[in-house]
Amino acid sequence: MANRPATIPTFKPDGSAFDLLDPKASDISFADMANTLSKVARFNGLYRCPAYPVAQHCVMGADALFRETGDGLAAGYFLLHDGHEYVLGDFTRPAVDLIQHHIGKLAADAGLEGADFVQRLAHRAIASGKRSIDAAIYQAAELPDIEAVPTYSQKIRDMDDRMLIAEAAALFGARPDSACLPRISLPPPKLVGAIEPWGAMKAELAFLERLQRYLGISARPA
Repeated sequence: MANRPATIPTFKPDGSAFDLLDPKASDISFADMANTLSKVARFNGLYRCPAYPVAQHCVMGADALFRETGDGLAAGYFLLHDGHEYVLGDFTRPAVDLIQHHIGKLAADAGLEGADFVQRLAHRAIASGKRSIDAAIYQAAELPDIEAVPTYSQKIRDMDDRMLIAEAAALFGARPDSACLPRISLPPPKLVGAIEPWGAMKAELAFLERLQRYLGISARPA
């Protein structure tokens, strides 16, 4: 078996290293998270309008959840649900499905297609990597891991799918191909405003403001 790496370093915004194999709460900067997510485009920017940032997705979903439930903690969990993307980037669902397809094909060519774990290996591996960073984020935010709070984890998953459908309609036209959407039957989110790209600066500031509003985290950039 090949030696496994002791570390997998990536850059922090200040140029120092973030070890993706061993993320710690002390590595997490919510100011950097807000800044980076304000520059990461949902759907890899494939729509024709200006970039719609992941930070805006998090803010609008958090506000919708608070509007529906009055629960600031639920809104706060949604705000952070894509926080790992500030160090990993955005693995879109189609990209993960494509990687899984090729893993399955390679496994079949090697005579491993009968192994159940192979059939979901990409999804499981990427989810495991995200979870390890999420754990550090929750610790830094002084929150229980969301997987230990099933009521919230389901709300966040549902809102993520509801936002995806609403965003697709707003960004790709009123009738986006249903093959690209989750097959769910849930009501649209009760949005506070229209899904129109804010731009990076507004998205960053809104993310920082919601951190304070919903989670009591003050994270203004230095």
